[in-house]
Amino acid sequence: MIWRKISVKTKEEAVEILAAYLFDRWEIEGVEIEDGKGLTEEEAKQIFADILPAENAGNGEASLSFYLEILPEEEKKARKALVEKEFLDETVDHSYTLNSSNIFTEEECREILSDLKRELSEMAEYTEIGKGEISVSETEDKDWMNAWKDFFHAFSVGNFFISPSWEEVPKEAEEKTLLSIDPGTTFGTGQHETTKLCLLALEKYGKGRERVLDLGTGSGILGIAALKMGAKEVFATDLDPLCEGAVEDNLLKNNLSKEQLPLFIGNILGQEKEEIAFKKTCEEKPFSLVLANILAPVIVALALEVPKFLEEGGIFISSGIIDEKAEEVRKSLEAVKEWEILEELQEGEWHAFVCRKRKD
Repeated sequence: MIWRKISVKTKEEAVEILAAYLFDRWEIEGVEIEDGKGLTEEEAKQIFADILPAENAGNGEASLSFYLEILPEEEKKARKALVEKEFLDETVDHSYTLNSSNIFTEEECREILSDLKRELSEMAEYTEIGKGEISVSETEDKDWMNAWKDFFHAFSVGNFFISPSWEEVPKEAEEKTLLSIDPGTTFGTGQHETTKLCLLALEKYGKGRERVLDLGTGSGILGIAALKMGAKEVFATDLDPLCEGAVEDNLLKNNLSKEQLPLFIGNILGQEKEEIAFKKTCEEKPFSLVLANILAPVIVALALEVPKFLEEGGIFISSGIIDEKAEEVRKSLEAVKEWEILEELQEGEWHAFVCRKRKD
Protein backbone atom coordinates (compact mmCIF):
# COMPACT_ATOMS: atom_id res chain seq x y z
CA MET A 1 0.00 0.00 0.00
CA ILE A 2 1.11 3.56 -0.71
CA TRP A 3 0.72 6.37 1.81
CA ARG A 4 1.03 9.99 0.74
CA LYS A 5 1.97 12.66 3.25
CA ILE A 6 0.83 16.20 2.48
CA SER A 7 2.27 19.04 4.58
CA VAL A 8 1.48 22.74 4.67
CA LYS A 9 3.84 25.37 6.12
CA THR A 10 1.69 28.12 7.52
CA LYS A 11 0.91 30.12 10.68
CA GLU A 12 -0.50 29.05 14.04
CA GLU A 13 -3.77 30.92 13.47
CA ALA A 14 -4.32 29.06 10.18
CA VAL A 15 -3.75 25.42 11.14
CA GLU A 16 -7.03 24.87 13.00
CA ILE A 17 -8.99 26.50 10.19
CA LEU A 18 -7.27 24.18 7.69
CA ALA A 19 -7.86 21.09 9.85
CA ALA A 20 -11.58 21.90 10.12
CA TYR A 21 -11.81 22.57 6.39
CA LEU A 22 -10.12 19.28 5.45
CA PHE A 23 -12.51 17.33 7.65
CA ASP A 24 -15.64 19.16 6.49
CA ARG A 25 -14.72 19.06 2.80
CA TRP A 26 -12.95 15.68 2.51
CA GLU A 27 -13.51 13.91 5.87
CA ILE A 28 -9.74 13.82 6.37
CA GLU A 29 -8.95 12.71 9.93
CA GLY A 30 -5.83 12.55 12.09
CA VAL A 31 -3.94 15.68 11.09
CA GLU A 32 -0.57 16.45 12.69
CA ILE A 33 0.05 20.00 13.88
CA GLU A 34 3.48 21.36 14.79
CA ASP A 35 3.80 24.81 16.30
CA GLY A 36 5.85 26.70 18.85
CA LYS A 37 3.16 27.12 21.47
CA GLY A 38 4.43 24.32 23.68
CA LEU A 39 2.35 23.10 26.62
CA THR A 40 0.54 24.90 29.37
CA GLU A 41 1.33 23.78 32.90
CA GLU A 42 -2.09 22.10 33.09
CA GLU A 43 -1.51 20.18 29.84
CA ALA A 44 1.93 19.14 31.04
CA LYS A 45 0.44 17.68 34.23
CA GLN A 46 -2.07 15.66 32.22
CA ILE A 47 0.66 13.94 30.18
CA PHE A 48 3.27 13.91 32.98
CA ALA A 49 5.68 16.25 31.18
CA ASP A 50 8.24 17.86 33.48
CA ILE A 51 10.03 20.13 30.99
CA LEU A 52 8.16 23.08 29.56
CA PRO A 53 9.34 25.22 26.64
CA ALA A 54 10.55 28.69 27.43
CA GLU A 55 7.99 31.45 27.52
CA ASN A 56 7.20 33.00 24.15
CA ALA A 57 8.78 29.98 22.38
CA GLY A 58 8.12 29.90 18.67
CA ASN A 59 7.58 32.68 16.18
CA GLY A 60 4.07 31.89 15.05
CA GLU A 61 5.23 29.49 12.34
CA ALA A 62 3.34 26.18 12.16
CA SER A 63 2.80 23.20 9.92
CA LEU A 64 -0.09 20.86 9.29
CA SER A 65 0.38 17.36 7.86
CA PHE A 66 -1.97 14.51 6.96
CA TYR A 67 -1.70 11.08 5.35
CA LEU A 68 -3.74 9.61 2.51
CA GLU A 69 -3.81 5.95 1.56
CA ILE A 70 -3.86 5.71 -2.22
CA LEU A 71 -5.89 2.89 -3.77
CA PRO A 72 -7.51 2.21 -7.16
CA GLU A 73 -11.26 2.93 -7.19
CA GLU A 74 -12.36 -0.73 -7.06
CA GLU A 75 -9.99 -1.56 -4.20
CA LYS A 76 -11.17 1.50 -2.30
CA LYS A 77 -14.83 0.44 -2.65
CA ALA A 78 -14.01 -3.14 -1.63
CA ARG A 79 -12.09 -1.97 1.45
CA LYS A 80 -14.87 0.35 2.57
CA ALA A 81 -17.48 -2.36 2.10
CA LEU A 82 -15.43 -4.95 4.01
CA VAL A 83 -14.80 -2.64 6.97
CA GLU A 84 -18.46 -1.58 7.10
CA LYS A 85 -19.53 -5.23 7.11
CA GLU A 86 -17.08 -6.15 9.87
CA PHE A 87 -18.15 -3.28 12.11
CA LEU A 88 -21.73 -4.55 11.98
CA ASP A 89 -20.53 -7.96 13.20
CA GLU A 90 -20.17 -8.15 17.00
CA THR A 91 -18.00 -11.27 16.74
CA VAL A 92 -15.27 -9.45 14.82
CA ASP A 93 -12.21 -8.22 16.74
CA HIS A 94 -12.32 -4.54 15.72
CA SER A 95 -8.93 -3.72 17.22
CA TYR A 96 -7.29 -5.10 14.08
CA THR A 97 -9.80 -3.94 11.49
CA LEU A 98 -8.39 -2.67 8.21
CA ASN A 99 -8.03 1.06 7.72
CA SER A 100 -11.10 2.78 6.31
CA SER A 101 -10.15 6.45 6.86
CA ASN A 102 -8.38 8.84 4.49
CA ILE A 103 -8.55 6.46 1.52
CA PHE A 104 -8.47 8.17 -1.87
CA THR A 105 -7.73 7.45 -5.50
CA GLU A 106 -4.91 9.17 -7.41
CA GLU A 107 -7.46 11.43 -9.11
CA GLU A 108 -9.00 12.41 -5.77
CA CYS A 109 -5.55 13.11 -4.34
CA ARG A 110 -4.83 15.54 -7.17
CA GLU A 111 -8.19 17.19 -6.55
CA ILE A 112 -7.42 17.54 -2.82
CA LEU A 113 -4.11 19.25 -3.61
CA SER A 114 -5.78 21.65 -6.03
CA ASP A 115 -8.56 22.32 -3.54
CA LEU A 116 -6.03 22.94 -0.75
CA LYS A 117 -4.15 25.53 -2.82
CA ARG A 118 -7.39 27.32 -3.59
CA GLU A 119 -8.45 27.31 0.06
CA LEU A 120 -5.10 28.74 1.19
CA SER A 121 -5.45 31.52 -1.36
CA GLU A 122 -8.92 32.39 -0.05
CA MET A 123 -7.77 32.18 3.59
CA ALA A 124 -5.03 34.73 2.90
CA GLU A 125 -7.76 37.37 2.50
CA TYR A 126 -8.83 37.11 6.16
CA THR A 127 -5.97 35.51 8.14
CA GLU A 128 -2.18 35.19 8.13
CA ILE A 129 -1.14 32.02 6.27
CA GLY A 130 2.64 32.56 6.32
CA LYS A 131 4.52 30.74 3.57
CA GLY A 132 1.51 28.68 2.55
CA GLU A 133 3.84 26.10 1.02
CA ILE A 134 2.55 22.60 0.23
CA SER A 135 4.89 19.59 0.04
CA VAL A 136 4.12 15.99 -0.84
CA SER A 137 6.07 12.84 0.08
CA GLU A 138 5.35 9.15 -0.21
CA THR A 139 6.01 5.95 1.70
CA GLU A 140 5.03 2.30 1.40
CA ASP A 141 4.15 -0.23 4.10
CA LYS A 142 7.55 -1.85 3.66
CA ASP A 143 9.18 1.42 4.78
CA TRP A 144 7.22 1.34 8.03
CA MET A 145 8.13 -2.33 8.54
CA ASN A 146 11.83 -1.66 8.03
CA ALA A 147 11.70 0.96 10.79
CA TRP A 148 10.99 -1.89 13.26
CA LYS A 149 14.56 -3.15 12.88
CA ASP A 150 15.79 -0.50 15.29
CA PHE A 151 13.43 -1.65 18.03
CA PHE A 152 12.78 -5.39 17.63
CA HIS A 153 15.45 -7.73 18.99
CA ALA A 154 15.67 -11.43 19.86
CA PHE A 155 14.25 -12.65 23.17
CA SER A 156 13.07 -15.82 24.95
CA VAL A 157 9.62 -16.94 26.08
CA GLY A 158 9.88 -20.17 28.05
CA ASN A 159 11.64 -22.66 25.81
CA PHE A 160 10.93 -20.59 22.68
CA PHE A 161 13.53 -18.21 21.27
CA ILE A 162 12.02 -15.54 19.01
CA SER A 163 14.46 -13.88 16.63
CA PRO A 164 14.08 -11.50 13.67
CA SER A 165 15.75 -12.61 10.45
CA TRP A 166 18.33 -9.79 10.54
CA GLU A 167 19.90 -10.95 13.83
CA GLU A 168 22.20 -13.93 14.38
CA VAL A 169 20.97 -16.56 16.79
CA PRO A 170 23.32 -16.76 19.81
CA LYS A 171 24.86 -20.12 20.65
CA GLU A 172 23.08 -20.30 24.01
CA ALA A 173 19.71 -20.25 22.19
CA GLU A 174 20.43 -23.25 19.98
CA GLU A 175 18.86 -25.67 22.46
CA LYS A 176 15.60 -23.72 22.47
CA THR A 177 12.80 -23.90 19.90
CA LEU A 178 13.68 -21.18 17.41
CA LEU A 179 10.91 -19.02 15.94
CA SER A 180 12.15 -16.68 13.23
CA ILE A 181 9.52 -13.94 13.12
CA ASP A 182 9.77 -10.56 11.43
CA PRO A 183 7.37 -7.81 12.53
CA GLY A 184 5.19 -6.34 9.87
CA THR A 185 1.68 -4.96 9.51
CA THR A 186 0.08 -7.91 11.33
CA PHE A 187 -0.12 -8.63 15.06
CA GLY A 188 2.15 -11.20 16.68
CA THR A 189 5.88 -10.87 17.31
CA GLY A 190 5.76 -12.60 20.69
CA GLN A 191 6.63 -9.40 22.55
CA HIS A 192 3.08 -8.62 23.62
CA GLU A 193 1.89 -10.20 26.87
CA THR A 194 -1.05 -11.94 25.17
CA THR A 195 1.21 -13.77 22.71
CA LYS A 196 3.70 -14.64 25.47
CA LEU A 197 0.89 -16.20 27.51
CA CYS A 198 -0.20 -18.27 24.51
CA LEU A 199 3.36 -19.48 23.88
CA LEU A 200 3.81 -20.47 27.54
CA ALA A 201 0.48 -22.33 27.53
CA LEU A 202 1.35 -23.96 24.19
CA GLU A 203 4.67 -25.15 25.58
CA LYS A 204 2.90 -26.76 28.54
CA TYR A 205 -0.22 -28.18 26.86
CA GLY A 206 0.69 -28.45 23.17
CA LYS A 207 2.92 -31.52 23.16
CA GLY A 208 1.38 -34.42 21.23
CA ARG A 209 -1.34 -32.24 19.72
CA GLU A 210 -1.14 -33.20 16.06
CA ARG A 211 -4.02 -31.23 14.58
CA VAL A 212 -4.23 -27.53 15.49
CA LEU A 213 -6.55 -24.61 14.67
CA ASP A 214 -5.13 -21.09 15.10
CA LEU A 215 -7.92 -18.49 15.20
CA GLY A 216 -6.70 -14.96 14.44
CA THR A 217 -3.22 -16.05 13.41
CA GLY A 218 -1.76 -12.58 12.66
CA SER A 219 1.91 -13.16 11.85
CA GLY A 220 1.45 -16.94 12.15
CA ILE A 221 3.69 -17.15 15.23
CA LEU A 222 1.46 -19.51 17.24
CA GLY A 223 0.78 -21.83 14.32
CA ILE A 224 4.49 -21.93 13.49
CA ALA A 225 5.27 -22.68 17.15
CA ALA A 226 2.78 -25.57 17.06
CA LEU A 227 4.43 -26.98 13.93
CA LYS A 228 7.85 -26.70 15.58
CA MET A 229 6.45 -28.66 18.53
CA GLY A 230 5.47 -31.54 16.27
CA ALA A 231 1.95 -30.74 15.04
CA LYS A 232 1.21 -32.55 11.78
CA GLU A 233 -1.53 -30.16 10.60
CA VAL A 234 -2.14 -26.52 11.50
CA PHE A 235 -5.04 -24.58 10.03
CA ALA A 236 -5.21 -20.82 10.55
CA THR A 237 -7.78 -18.07 10.15
CA ASP A 238 -7.67 -14.28 10.15
CA LEU A 239 -9.82 -11.39 9.00
CA ASP A 240 -6.94 -9.35 7.58
CA PRO A 241 -5.89 -10.22 3.99
CA LEU A 242 -2.44 -8.73 4.78
CA CYS A 243 -1.84 -11.79 6.94
CA GLU A 244 -1.36 -13.95 3.86
CA GLY A 245 1.95 -12.37 2.91
CA ALA A 246 3.16 -12.09 6.52
CA VAL A 247 2.37 -15.73 7.31
CA GLU A 248 3.95 -17.00 4.09
CA ASP A 249 7.13 -14.98 4.72
CA ASN A 250 7.43 -16.21 8.31
CA LEU A 251 6.84 -19.82 7.24
CA LEU A 252 9.70 -19.56 4.76
CA LYS A 253 11.96 -18.05 7.42
CA ASN A 254 11.27 -21.14 9.55
CA ASN A 255 11.88 -23.61 6.69
CA LEU A 256 8.19 -24.44 6.56
CA SER A 257 5.82 -24.37 3.59
CA LYS A 258 2.45 -22.70 3.27
CA GLU A 259 0.97 -26.16 2.66
CA GLN A 260 1.80 -26.94 6.30
CA LEU A 261 -0.27 -23.98 7.50
CA PRO A 262 -3.24 -23.32 5.21
CA LEU A 263 -4.78 -19.91 5.89
CA PHE A 264 -8.47 -19.03 5.63
CA ILE A 265 -9.27 -15.31 5.38
CA GLY A 266 -12.65 -14.82 7.01
CA ASN A 267 -14.62 -15.05 10.24
CA ILE A 268 -15.24 -18.56 11.55
CA LEU A 269 -18.40 -17.18 13.21
CA GLY A 270 -19.48 -15.34 10.06
CA GLN A 271 -22.46 -16.03 7.80
CA GLU A 272 -20.88 -15.77 4.36
CA LYS A 273 -21.04 -18.92 2.24
CA GLU A 274 -17.29 -19.54 2.46
CA GLU A 275 -17.26 -18.91 6.23
CA ILE A 276 -20.09 -21.36 6.86
CA ALA A 277 -18.33 -23.98 4.69
CA PHE A 278 -15.05 -23.56 6.57
CA LYS A 279 -16.79 -23.84 9.94
CA LYS A 280 -18.52 -27.05 8.80
CA THR A 281 -15.16 -28.50 7.74
CA CYS A 282 -13.75 -27.77 11.22
CA GLU A 283 -16.71 -29.49 12.85
CA GLU A 284 -16.51 -32.58 10.62
CA LYS A 285 -12.86 -33.23 11.44
CA PRO A 286 -12.19 -31.90 14.96
CA PHE A 287 -8.83 -30.65 16.20
CA SER A 288 -6.78 -31.64 19.23
CA LEU A 289 -5.85 -28.03 20.02
CA VAL A 290 -7.46 -24.65 19.30
CA LEU A 291 -5.60 -21.36 19.83
CA ALA A 292 -7.32 -17.97 19.97
CA ASN A 293 -5.23 -14.90 20.75
CA ILE A 294 -7.97 -12.40 20.04
CA LEU A 295 -9.99 -10.24 22.47
CA ALA A 296 -12.46 -10.96 25.26
CA PRO A 297 -15.75 -10.29 23.39
CA VAL A 298 -14.70 -12.64 20.60
CA ILE A 299 -13.65 -15.35 23.07
CA VAL A 300 -17.03 -15.04 24.80
CA ALA A 301 -18.68 -15.61 21.40
CA LEU A 302 -16.34 -18.55 20.70
CA ALA A 303 -16.94 -20.25 24.05
CA LEU A 304 -20.03 -22.09 22.77
CA GLU A 305 -18.61 -22.79 19.32
CA VAL A 306 -15.06 -24.05 19.92
CA PRO A 307 -16.19 -27.37 21.55
CA LYS A 308 -17.61 -28.27 18.13
CA PHE A 309 -14.11 -27.93 16.65
CA LEU A 310 -12.36 -30.05 19.33
CA GLU A 311 -12.06 -33.75 19.89
CA GLU A 312 -12.73 -35.08 23.40
CA GLY A 313 -9.86 -34.15 25.71
CA GLY A 314 -8.82 -31.40 23.28
CA ILE A 315 -7.29 -28.18 24.57
CA PHE A 316 -8.51 -24.61 24.02
CA ILE A 317 -5.99 -21.82 24.74
CA SER A 318 -7.52 -18.33 24.68
CA SER A 319 -5.73 -15.04 25.30
CA GLY A 320 -6.04 -11.31 24.64
CA ILE A 321 -8.18 -10.76 27.75
CA ILE A 322 -7.71 -7.50 29.65
CA ASP A 323 -8.18 -7.37 33.45
CA GLU A 324 -11.69 -5.89 33.35
CA LYS A 325 -12.93 -8.63 31.02
CA ALA A 326 -11.32 -11.65 32.72
CA GLU A 327 -14.30 -12.39 34.99
CA GLU A 328 -16.74 -12.16 32.07
CA VAL A 329 -14.66 -14.61 30.03
CA ARG A 330 -14.30 -16.98 32.99
CA LYS A 331 -18.07 -17.04 33.53
CA SER A 332 -18.75 -17.60 29.83
CA LEU A 333 -16.39 -20.61 29.84
CA GLU A 334 -17.81 -21.99 33.09
CA ALA A 335 -21.32 -21.75 31.62
CA VAL A 336 -20.42 -24.23 28.86
CA LYS A 337 -20.74 -27.81 30.15
CA GLU A 338 -18.05 -29.12 27.79
CA TRP A 339 -15.34 -26.95 29.34
CA GLU A 340 -13.04 -27.78 32.23
CA ILE A 341 -10.85 -24.78 33.03
CA LEU A 342 -7.37 -26.15 33.68
CA GLU A 343 -5.50 -22.93 34.29
CA GLU A 344 -5.65 -19.16 34.18
CA LEU A 345 -2.39 -17.40 33.32
CA GLN A 346 -1.66 -13.72 33.81
CA GLU A 347 1.04 -11.26 32.86
CA GLY A 348 0.56 -7.62 33.72
CA GLU A 349 -3.03 -6.66 32.93
CA TRP A 350 -3.55 -9.54 30.47
CA HIS A 351 -5.07 -13.00 31.08
CA ALA A 352 -5.22 -16.32 29.26
CA PHE A 353 -7.37 -19.37 29.93
CA VAL A 354 -6.57 -23.01 29.22
CA CYS A 355 -9.61 -25.30 28.91
CA ARG A 356 -10.03 -28.97 28.18
CA LYS A 357 -13.07 -30.46 26.46
CA ARG A 358 -14.66 -32.93 28.85
CA LYS A 359 -15.21 -36.49 27.77
CA ASP A 360 -18.82 -37.63 27.55
